Amino acid sequence: MSTARNGLLIDGPLARWHPLAVAFGVLLAGLAAYMAIGGIALIALLVMQGASAMELSIRGPELMAESTTLFFAGNAVGLALGLGVLAVLVARLQSTDPWGLLRLRVPELSGMGLALVGLLALIPVLGWLGMLNERLPVPEFIRAMEEEQLVLLEAALAGDVNLVVTLVLVALTPALFEEVFFRGLIQRNFERAWGGAVGIAMSGVVFGLFHFRLTQALPLIVLGVYMAYLAWRTGSLWVPVLVHFINNALALIVSAMAKEELGMDLDTLASSVMPWYVAVLGAVLFVVVIVVLQRRN
Repeated sequence: MSTARNGLLIDGPLARWHPLAVAFGVLLAGLAAYMAIGGIALIALLVMQGASAMELSIRGPELMAESTTLFFAGNAVGLALGLGVLAVLVARLQSTDPWGLLRLRVPELSGMGLALVGLLALIPVLGWLGMLNERLPVPEFIRAMEEEQLVLLEAALAGDVNLVVTLVLVALTPALFEEVFFRGLIQRNFERAWGGAVGIAMSGVVFGLFHFRLTQALPLIVLGVYMAYLAWRTGSLWVPVLVHFINNALALIVSAMAKEELGMDLDTLASSVMPWYVAVLGAVLFVVVIVVLQRRN
């Protein structure tokens, strides 16, 4: 028996499942699949590059740290297969209109333009939240783990790999497959269970925590909530995909330029050159964009 709620058709084999059971089940399965597939893909890429089984058993972590591009390539495979493919498969099991469920509709250009203005306004606010988050107490082993992640990213940017390849692996792939997973499937089921506002908030929270960066959890959650709002308000997943990609790409490009020209990482750059009033002006402009988006038909 098919049911339609707010124009959403839920008539597949999983139609009788509670949306929260689907959401949290997919979250756990997606996290496990992402880590397992990404790890297997990285090992396969290292073997293809010439690493032997003995080298992997003895110097596995070292080899992974040295092969930053392969590390990000393996991560991209994990995102594509562990999150993206899983989300599409579950959407097909929930609905005979999986693309509608995932909000894979053509967006209006005006909505995309407003969304990008909102992102540009939000960036200094995210920077300020990041500085605030850095001052919160976080266990030292977590800080050390996050510093290792940043070292990997900086090594990839400093290497001989084409910037376009890095953008595809580190900006485009996460933007596409994380959005299909979090703003497509997970958020839809949260909305079905709790309504739009709570669904948007929960989507942002799980997105922020998924990245395992407690020192940047606040800005990641706020960015996740904004992208969730965009998916809900515009009715198109492609809007948060674009915003996600532009955010990642800008961070990569500015980080590369800051490292090359100034010899500092992105966090140090943000804290050294951004006056407080820029964040305030950004927040005001961001509120204006949200008001305009809300008043659109």
